[in-house]
Amino acid sequence: MTGLLSGWIKAVCGAAVVCAAAMALCPEGKVRRVLKLVCGAVMAAALLSPVVELDFDAYSEALARYGEEARRTAEGAREEARELNRAVIETECAAYILDKAEALGLGQCEASVRAEWSAEGFWVPRECTISRAGGFDRALSAAVEADLGIPAECQNWEAEG
Repeated sequence: MTGLLSGWIKAVCGAAVVCAAAMALCPEGKVRRVLKLVCGAVMAAALLSPVVELDFDAYSEALARYGEEARRTAEGAREEARELNRAVIETECAAYILDKAEALGLGQCEASVRAEWSAEGFWVPRECTISRAGGFDRALSAAVEADLGIPAECQNWEAEG
């Protein structure tokens, strides 16, 4: 009886530790809600294991699969967040160019920016395309280089209409 109780306590504690580790690694959002559900099922199974005579080999295998799936999902969420950050930075930099063109009185413009991942671990604007009726503008080009760090040779200018 003592061996059975000891095994049961170890199973419950082990499940709690694994669930806590998985929750700590998981980002907020839908993935975390699903993981909470899975962890609840795992804890229920651990608590009821003496009654149901759970096959611990299958349980360990399933727990390992769930843990691996949680790690893959968390990694996917990190990559998705990284790409979303890229889109935000590109959009904000393009908006800056348009605001600067307006402030310089250059009229209607269009701008797009391409960002790259830096060695330091963040997105950096590297290249831009600017379309305006008059084509190249020295003042706007200098502002883009000074404020966004995009050198003149990485600025593509197009003359509209």
